Amino acid sequence: MTPPPTLLVISLSLAFTSLCAAESPVFRAGAATSNITPPIGADPRIRTSRPPATHVHDELHARCLVLDDGQAKLALVVCDMRHISAEVAAGAKKIIEQMTGIPPQCVVISATHSHTTGGAKLEEREGEPYYDFSAYLTRRIAESVLRAHNQLEPAQIAWGTAEEPTQVFNRRWFLKPGSPPVYGAHDNVELVDTNPGYKGLLKPAGPVDPQITFISVRSPSGKPISLMASYGLHYVGGITDNTISADYFAMFADRVGELLGVDRHQDPPFVGLMANGTSGDVNNLERYSDEELAKRGPQPKKKYQPFEKAREVANLCAEKVLAAHQKLVWHDHVKLTSLQRTLTFERRYPTKEEVAWAESVKARRIKPMSTSRYSTYSTVLAFASPDMPPTIDVIVQTHRIGDLAVATMPFEVFAEIGLELKQRSPLKPLMNISIANGAHGYLPTPAQHKLGGYETWIGVNKVQLDASVKIVDALVEMLGELSKAKP
Repeated sequence: MTPPPTLLVISLSLAFTSLCAAESPVFRAGAATSNITPPIGADPRIRTSRPPATHVHDELHARCLVLDDGQAKLALVVCDMRHISAEVAAGAKKIIEQMTGIPPQCVVISATHSHTTGGAKLEEREGEPYYDFSAYLTRRIAESVLRAHNQLEPAQIAWGTAEEPTQVFNRRWFLKPGSPPVYGAHDNVELVDTNPGYKGLLKPAGPVDPQITFISVRSPSGKPISLMASYGLHYVGGITDNTISADYFAMFADRVGELLGVDRHQDPPFVGLMANGTSGDVNNLERYSDEELAKRGPQPKKKYQPFEKAREVANLCAEKVLAAHQKLVWHDHVKLTSLQRTLTFERRYPTKEEVAWAESVKARRIKPMSTSRYSTYSTVLAFASPDMPPTIDVIVQTHRIGDLAVATMPFEVFAEIGLELKQRSPLKPLMNISIANGAHGYLPTPAQHKLGGYETWIGVNKVQLDASVKIVDALVEMLGELSKAKP
């Protein structure tokens, strides 16, 4: 029996509607953590760069958010570590691709730069037995991505920015005329002092970036899945000796979930992430010029208990994010696009005069603190070796998530570099992530190099002096390419 024409039209319309619905891509998100806490105690197999931790205040994690637009995927990993070597990042990405199919250029693996994550070294020393933490870390990072990928579910996404200017201070200062000279590396006199005292200060040598950029994902029913933020602040510290802690980064991750009203027993659990923005010259120690101090007048000084200051910073940041979060515009679907480049830089080599200075320090058997100008002597001698590779390859990435952009750099990046990127980026807002996909030391600008200071010394800065210019230009060009893609 032939169906009436009206029923035939209705049937075709329903079939077409069902076909379109089936073909419409579904945006998904998944988040997970993987414990990466190193062993504690004086295990002789563990090579450390400092005395081993003997207590764990809070566990360290690789925290991962995976996004899927139906065609492309992006994995964002933040590790509670002082740094992640390029070798560990590359090894983890290889495993990630094998397990999930997500290609390396679509994976960001960054470190927070907390200074209390244990001193286990990531580099192997031939012929010396030791706990292979690098292999453990590599695998656990990859597993965090696999777990997040396993938990992909339909999601909505939003992004925004907040401001927290009261917790960021540039740590490089010009001193007032008549102040004692600032002796830097190799006994030269420098124009700025890193982490000076609190009096006799003229003006900071650079700006700070008080912006918190964040991404939030939730289920269509409104259940929070994950929130990832980036803030340009070094670790806070104030943590008891020989203790492992993820610092304010992990405290923020916990607190923002609380403020969002997350059920701690929800399945899968909510995952918060806080990445390190561009904070190479920024810390949490309040410093003001003598002129500003006179205007402010006497200020009460609070004595903080261990962990109290870090928690205070985390709470302030989380509260600012929550206020912005309440005004977000949610999207049922956004497109994901990624670009990656490998840039090759000349390695810094010491001059003959610097080598002679280093030899003299070695002969005097000086045992300096890590930030003393004498601490660079061993690095100067190492960098003078003809066996040292003449170039360093670094990976930079840009990612587009709807109209939000992400830029990653494998350095401790100065704040002014991040601010320039945000100003020049055709996509806004821009989330900067430092110490990503490797760790190659500090990244000052050429102008900051001329001023001197700890961050410009050979060893803590490893690449040619104009590297920041080339990185910014490359990233802006890559962001321009992403901006032309259809959102």
